[in-house]
Amino acid sequence: MIKSSIFFFLTLNSLNLISCDISKIELFLDENVSFKVSYEQNYSDSSDSIEGFIYRDYDNIKVFSSAPKEELIINGNQIFRHDLEMDQLIIQASDESMNQSPAFLLFNKPNTICDFFATANCSKESCQYSNPLDNFYLKKIKIYFVNQKIKKIVYEDLFERISTINLFKYELLDKKVSFEPEISDKTEKIFLN
Repeated sequence: MIKSSIFFFLTLNSLNLISCDISKIELFLDENVSFKVSYEQNYSDSSDSIEGFIYRDYDNIKVFSSAPKEELIINGNQIFRHDLEMDQLIIQASDESMNQSPAFLLFNKPNTICDFFATANCSKESCQYSNPLDNFYLKKIKIYFVNQKIKKIVYEDLFERISTINLFKYELLDKKVSFEPEISDKTEKIFLN
């Protein structure tokens, strides 16, 4: 009985991995291991927008927004959220908070998308992931591709707030970009477990 239960569980888990198509994201990441891209983010419940840059160098990610002036840095096994205006740095283990950042899911660990969504539906121009598992904070995420590059990301959270991120002007990454937070003696550090 136990052996058949384990076999059934492994079979269902394998079917989920087969049905969860992340090949478009993987192809994009394989062809774009190091880049800088401009972005603009809008929300369905606000007229405010956020503009900035996303930097990627293999597994390192940096998302910079100009207003509010903040950085999200994913470096190895840590996530740094740096409020540059308040000079406050929040440090978390990436394993504990990776599901809280679409940038982490898409640009660093796309295979984990299959751990959070039960349904994947891909076409030539887009992929949509929906039916969240285990109360994941996103209800769905849709990624649009143009010439095999991610051009737009639309996601809806559990509160039905929709966020749209437009990506434009991909460039080669300037090797001077640091994936470490720039701090001073006055920077307030907060460690979260």
